[in-house]
Amino acid sequence: MQKVRRQMLKLPEQMTTAIKLQKAVDVEVTGATERKYVDAENDPIIFCNFKTKGGTKAVHNGRLIMIDTATIQMHYRDDIKPSDRFILLADGSEWDIIGRPENVEQRNRMLIVTVQSAGGGA
Repeated sequence: MQKVRRQMLKLPEQMTTAIKLQKAVDVEVTGATERKYVDAENDPIIFCNFKTKGGTKAVHNGRLIMIDTATIQMHYRDDIKPSDRFILLADGSEWDIIGRPENVEQRNRMLIVTVQSAGGGA
């Protein structure tokens, strides 16, 4: 009988990048709904593994822009939603979540989030 090896879920070795979570809040301004971001209450600084993927070129309104994307690996948190954003504390840049955060192997140990820079482009 052949032995089957189970590969253990491994967290990144170093989670040294500090980020802050901001929650999305919809506010009505002169009859229109506007999205604002506020710091999550009593939320500590989150340490993660932050890796940029390089930029993607796109044409928007006749202008060539560069969209920066990155991957964030962190310990699992169930309060992170696709409408939220992260602030990279090293430089203050804002990163919006793309799609749904991935709960790796549904084990509630590690979360992988794909984000894009909220700053627009070059």
